[in-house]
Amino acid sequence: MPHFPNQTLEVIVYACAAVLLLFLGYRAGRWIGALSAAKLLEQKERDLFTTQKGFKTLYEQELGTLQTENASLKEQVAALTTRAEEYRKKAAGFGGLFSSGGKRSDAMYALLMENEALEEALYSQNEKLKQERTDALKEQLRSTGYRRVLMSQLMNDERIKSYVAEVLADDKRLPGPADHAAQ
Repeated sequence: MPHFPNQTLEVIVYACAAVLLLFLGYRAGRWIGALSAAKLLEQKERDLFTTQKGFKTLYEQELGTLQTENASLKEQVAALTTRAEEYRKKAAGFGGLFSSGGKRSDAMYALLMENEALEEALYSQNEKLKQERTDALKEQLRSTGYRRVLMSQLMNDERIKSYVAEVLADDKRLPGPADHAAQ
């Protein structure tokens, strides 16, 4: 190891060299860390892309299945609606009672349609009333709970306790058994 004639100069040069080595090591470490972080980030992005691609494929498959099922159900509804119409028309002319005249058959059909509409309206009104009754019951339960808590707090008050004890101790204020039987 080389020596300088002046020991102070030697310490300064070695200190500068150490600082330079530390700085270069720090920069090299940051560079290596940045490379590894970039590599890790790239790997995670690839994994995420693969996952997203899988989810997209699954979503598209499910969407296709649901669209097919929806189309099938629409066809079924159309077929059932047609059959219901045919049954209504048959019921309107049922038994030969209304088959002689088209007006009677049409009137019976109109009555059947009106009856169905009234039944649907009645059902929806019953559902509405059921919900209102349920809401009223919940509100009643809530208010009962509130009153119970209020009474509990009121009965725990020392002034109320002393007043109740005073009334119970005073026989003049209490109604007699004869008063209660007369009522």
